[in-house]
Amino acid sequence: MLGKIFKSLIGGNKMADNGVPAVSVLVPDDKPPHPSSNTNAIDTTHIPSGDVVTSILPVETSGTPNDSETLGQRFLGRQPLLDRTQHVVGYELMLRRTPIKGDGDLNELRLVHSQTLVRCLLDLDIGRLVGGKQALIELAPEMLDNPLLNLLPQKGITLCIDFKSRLDHETINRCKSLKVLGYQFALDNLEPAPAVEPLLELAHFVRIDVTRYNAIELARLVDKLLDKSPQLQLIAHNVHSETEFEACHRLFFHYFQGYYFAKRQPAAPSRIDSDRVRVMELLNMVKNRAEVPALEEVFKHDAMLSYKLLLYMNAPINGLAQQIRSIAHAIMILGYEQLYRWLTLLLFTSGSLGPRSKALLKSALIRARMMELLGSEKMTGQEKDGLFIVGVFSLLDVLLNVPMAQAVDRLHLPAPIIDGLVHHSGTYAPYLNLVLACEEADESSISRIAEKCGLDAKSVNQAHIQALIWAEGIDL
Repeated sequence: MLGKIFKSLIGGNKMADNGVPAVSVLVPDDKPPHPSSNTNAIDTTHIPSGDVVTSILPVETSGTPNDSETLGQRFLGRQPLLDRTQHVVGYELMLRRTPIKGDGDLNELRLVHSQTLVRCLLDLDIGRLVGGKQALIELAPEMLDNPLLNLLPQKGITLCIDFKSRLDHETINRCKSLKVLGYQFALDNLEPAPAVEPLLELAHFVRIDVTRYNAIELARLVDKLLDKSPQLQLIAHNVHSETEFEACHRLFFHYFQGYYFAKRQPAAPSRIDSDRVRVMELLNMVKNRAEVPALEEVFKHDAMLSYKLLLYMNAPINGLAQQIRSIAHAIMILGYEQLYRWLTLLLFTSGSLGPRSKALLKSALIRARMMELLGSEKMTGQEKDGLFIVGVFSLLDVLLNVPMAQAVDRLHLPAPIIDGLVHHSGTYAPYLNLVLACEEADESSISRIAEKCGLDAKSVNQAHIQALIWAEGIDL
């Protein structure tokens, strides 16, 4: 509904200088920050032992005690936070849960859930989890009084809280104390009113669930909030489509939360350009074990490809004993299979690299590493390598903006990988479906697929977090 009504709003407006229809709802003066990006490299096989996630600790609550085994059966998930330039600047970290049911005290149940989440994040080392990015954590307001909260890192943490169930002077004073320590607040589901003005002065963000409003209502809410508190940074929550992103972008939301960027755009042209075709040719040559001189000849036509490849492989994170000097040296040290992995990344980073491609690659890397970890004890050799490739290529259709069958048509991939990507069937399909279910917060599907794969929730959580830590160590 948001997208449809927004289109009707912009129908008669003038065009901006960049050819995008202008909207007269808001004309903000300030601009959101543009984070810098650095090029780094990755190692898909040698993961430091320090990246192993420890078991989940028990949580002491005012309700029914939760032992470590109980907490281990809760699925941890994440949702990316992007800025206006579509750089991933943070993640919301959450426990997968089914809707609260029954006659129990809802506030008490939400508090128990918040305590469980905080303890899990502490055990999983939240500082390393998000690196230099922002971590959003949704908590019950009653959690503000819990000493457990003080154990979280004070920098880089945003507490997302809906204060409807508790708004008093004591709560406001506690928020002030936490803000002094360095915590930031995002106000959830906020409606402007005199009673919430003290919170607006404390908050850094207001997070709005855009699925609850049409475009007219959303524009009015944004106008009220920024008119009352111009310093606020607005987060559009649950952005599921490109149309919703564009609507919220023109209403000058500062941040966008959701997987809208990981979906194809049917109305847009394909993005199969000459640079990506060249990388596909190289991938096929490496898959067929082409002679080194033939590979080097292709790289000579694009010095940037060779530069990026060597830069990735020689990064300190890989821990190689010696620097790789050439493609021939890479094959001698790493072998053809590892060279193929590095080349898959160049599909995302070839040509003019935009923030959207970086966001897609980040998600693809998380999928790839998570699939590899989930299947590490079930598969060996080439089958295990296939898990990583399926994960990376699972967003190839979005990257190229064509159907998956067409996206993989130029690549000489084995039948099991084609089955997993195109038909979601075969050896790799359960692991891919499990990773996708974790992204979609589909609790019932996660449990069902994990059981089919012979995995418990603790194993899935550990693979998920280790994959996220690994991917977040890569600055592309």
